[in-house]
Amino acid sequence: MKLVTRSQWGARPPRYSLVSIASTKGVKIHYEGAYVAKSLADPGAHGSCADHMRDIQASHLANVKEDYSDIAYNAVVCPHGYVFEGRGLHRKTGANGNQELNAKDYAVCAMLGSSGLVAPPDAMLDGIVDAIQWLRTGGSAGSEILGHRDGYATACPGDALYKWVHAGARRPDGTPPQNGTGGIARYQVTINGLKYGHGATGSHVTAVGNALVKRGFGKHYSVGPGPEWTDSDTENFSDFQLSLGYKGTAPHQDADGVPGEVSLHQLLGKLPGKTTSTVPPFPGRSAFAVGKSNPAVVTLDGGLIRKGWARHHAGAKYVPGPLFSENTRLNVRDFQRATPSLAGDADGYPGPQTWNLLLS
Repeated sequence: MKLVTRSQWGARPPRYSLVSIASTKGVKIHYEGAYVAKSLADPGAHGSCADHMRDIQASHLANVKEDYSDIAYNAVVCPHGYVFEGRGLHRKTGANGNQELNAKDYAVCAMLGSSGLVAPPDAMLDGIVDAIQWLRTGGSAGSEILGHRDGYATACPGDALYKWVHAGARRPDGTPPQNGTGGIARYQVTINGLKYGHGATGSHVTAVGNALVKRGFGKHYSVGPGPEWTDSDTENFSDFQLSLGYKGTAPHQDADGVPGEVSLHQLLGKLPGKTTSTVPPFPGRSAFAVGKSNPAVVTLDGGLIRKGWARHHAGAKYVPGPLFSENTRLNVRDFQRATPSLAGDADGYPGPQTWNLLLS
């Protein structure tokens, strides 16, 4: 799950104290019901999603008729699959239509509109399921998943998203939301053309197993690493992910034992496959001094933009350049805060690990 906390997206404090709730029957899915630019879903546009989140909160706080305490939703999901914390866990929503409905279910909103961006990208569907599981695990949400229009007269969450909800609210790989506890992840991912996860086969699977054993994460093997990915590989890789600071071992959580690009790179020191790229050598910390220029900053900027960490900028958008500005530092800090192995020292100044993870 790619969670963006209130402090990370720059939330304003609530106008009134939010009402606490112990649990809900489930989750209702919403959309914005207004124009949302298609460009928000562009691969390099994630840096604008926090701005969009602040706009949603500002519009709710300015709504005199509704007199919202805060942004109405418990969570909002952007087109890139990031879950933005709204009111958060164990807080009654203000979005479901009336007080009874607000107490019955949490509210998750997709950054989709009634025009412009109307079809949810796959990454957004993954993020909505992440939000549902987060509310179940941390907020005691029940199993119900409905659209806003279920129980209240509205077009929300739009036809495309409503159809998805009533088809089971499944991830693009067909996996339904989990309860947030227990179970072994049995799905696959593809990284650089190579498959990892339950049932994947090949010499690259054996290489992962051998690397896990070398690092001391092989206790679940009864025979030893082999070319077919088994539950033992998943359990060992989960232990490795937990050692990096990732949390959540249920399927599709961050330490579920199925590799992501960052954790696989940290295990192997590279990403095998068809499009393996070589990360340039770390230029040294002296290359990154606020107000100073260095060619390495252009490379750094490329990584920030490619991975969607560019919300701090002086003009219309974040533009690559040799100057290591305060905006550059803030963008690097956001990336560090969102990466478990870097979050403990998120000062915005790249070191070797930040450099490698950002550019891999």
